[in-house]
Amino acid sequence: MNLPEIGLSTAALYPTHLTEDALTTIAGLGFRVVEVFLQTEGEYTPAFGAELDRRRRDLGLCVHSIHLHTSYFDLWAPYPRMIQETRERFRRLLEIAATLEARALTWHGLRYGVNSPRLVAAFFKSAAWAGEQAQAAGVTLCIENVSWCYLHTPEQVTAIRQANLPVGFTFDAFQAGESGTDPAALIQAMDSRLTTVHLADYAPGSPRHLPPGEGALDWRAILRALQAVGYGGPMIIEPAHVEDPAIFLRARDFVQQVLTDVVLSDNRTSP
Repeated sequence: MNLPEIGLSTAALYPTHLTEDALTTIAGLGFRVVEVFLQTEGEYTPAFGAELDRRRRDLGLCVHSIHLHTSYFDLWAPYPRMIQETRERFRRLLEIAATLEARALTWHGLRYGVNSPRLVAAFFKSAAWAGEQAQAAGVTLCIENVSWCYLHTPEQVTAIRQANLPVGFTFDAFQAGESGTDPAALIQAMDSRLTTVHLADYAPGSPRHLPPGEGALDWRAILRALQAVGYGGPMIIEPAHVEDPAIFLRARDFVQQVLTDVVLSDNRTSP
């Protein structure tokens, strides 16, 4: 029985740890797979990519994905110089991804005017360009479901797929809960294009991005849905405002236990 690898995002240690130092803490906790969230303009440089590469090799870490800072990648912007500079930043990001041997990029995509047909069309056009650039560099650009961004319903996933955009998807459990969308329906819509999974919990009226197991999400249903679409990639724990690192370990143990229960249950019910 092979269970998916459970990793941790450097974003889970923001803002108390610099991105490169977060790698050291994550490795010290026993995680071996990470998503790296690049937080500042200075982190989108070849020199910083080289430093991350040195750290992750020394620590024995695998970088599955890189998370783009939302406000740095408005590739649909109407101002020509902004588009030019954003594309240059995206190309630098692809160089960093190649250096780190990352498989995927996580992108929020359109973050304002999500009901504007004009902006959605511009976003789709920019996603086509960025997805093609990423594919040529050997990495998958993944649009993440986010409650306050364009992609937050199964219908929008379907629209992206029907547009034949060269992108994958990142499923975020917390964001599904916050948007009031059935997580299993999102996963089913993403299907074989699902490349990255973020694990954090949600409960109405509670702090955002709770550790898995501390909210109201139905984790058995979520993990069963992931199994149903054949997702075989890592599952990245991504809570926020965690002061005690032991909480990350409890979250990992919780997810591993639910995964085991789901797999064993399905095996018992199989003919």
